[in-house]
Amino acid sequence: MSRNRDLPSDAAVAMRPPHAGGYRDFGVPGLLLRKGARKATWELRIEGRTAARRVLGEFPKMPVKLAVEKAREIRERVKDGVPIDGPEQGKETIATSWPLYRARLTDDGCSPKTLLAYGFAYDRLSEAVRHRPLRDLLNDRVIMADEQKRIRARLSNYKRGGMSAAAQSAVFVSALFGFMRDRDPSLIGDAVSACQTTVPQSGDLAILGVGDMPEWWQQVRKLKNPIVQEVLLFTLLTGLRRGSLESLKWSDLDLKRGCLRIRIAKGGADKAFDLILSRPMLRCLWRARRAGRQLFPEAAKTWVFPGETGHVTGNSLTKYGVIANHGLRRGYATAATMAGVEENIVGRLLNHGGRSVTALYIKTSHLGKMLKAAQDDISTYIVKALQA
Repeated sequence: MSRNRDLPSDAAVAMRPPHAGGYRDFGVPGLLLRKGARKATWELRIEGRTAARRVLGEFPKMPVKLAVEKAREIRERVKDGVPIDGPEQGKETIATSWPLYRARLTDDGCSPKTLLAYGFAYDRLSEAVRHRPLRDLLNDRVIMADEQKRIRARLSNYKRGGMSAAAQSAVFVSALFGFMRDRDPSLIGDAVSACQTTVPQSGDLAILGVGDMPEWWQQVRKLKNPIVQEVLLFTLLTGLRRGSLESLKWSDLDLKRGCLRIRIAKGGADKAFDLILSRPMLRCLWRARRAGRQLFPEAAKTWVFPGETGHVTGNSLTKYGVIANHGLRRGYATAATMAGVEENIVGRLLNHGGRSVTALYIKTSHLGKMLKAAQDDISTYIVKALQA
């Protein structure tokens, strides 16, 4: 049978009697027309590693020629390794690519915080940009540059005028292109080359200076919830991100090694690390345990810093009117520098990339001893600065 000329006509197919097994004489492997007493349905079956079954439509609403063309198109997509339900090769968009990228990030153990941030970045993009073919964004870099301007204009009343949000959306698009480039190497170039992907440092970033620590500590001591007092102090003593603080469990505490396993870290499960504990940190933990057992006995069995909904949250800490979260992380880094700890050591303690001390025995390894001494120096400096 030639490609289209010898296909059964619509009239001939309409005259055929019902056949539960289906008619298959349409020149496309796996294409059949199931014909019953009241309706006839086109169906395509693909066998092998990419086995699939698709109902294409009903005859005669979908005539023979259209059903055959649709079946051939699907089989070609399977042959080329293109998702059956996705767009044609070369017509992918941000909207069709994001679910694939999100699934890959999830499979790779990406941090839930990163997934959430990427989701927000995607939501900020306009419908026009989301559904624009990726190749269009590569061929005209002004599209994303104008999109950044639109985001900043819409968020102009927010802190920093929407600069961070606009930059995050550009970073998201860049990362998504990197993922799609592995699937289609012809996507060459940088769609956000005309965009700003970093936000300049600004003096409005919250930071707890060493000179401000005594006053800050007095404000913290006035808070009614003793668990909140301890989690704020622990943040300053450790420099932990709020996502890590929220997830701390007693089962992750290893007193023999003198560390606390941080399983939720920026970058996903692969970035988990061991937090080296100083004596002031341990005292903080014991006070938190005592307060937790009194206020939230059930939650305190699991969470280091328990709360009404299970554990405290980073967002809730900011409502108390004192510097919290990243401002304390920056305060830790500043205090560490003033305590004479080298920058690269501070970076290790803050889990800033590089190889962590995971699986090294803190009390016996050379690196562990060095980091333990640095952590002790930093805690001692902070406690003196607090005038506690």
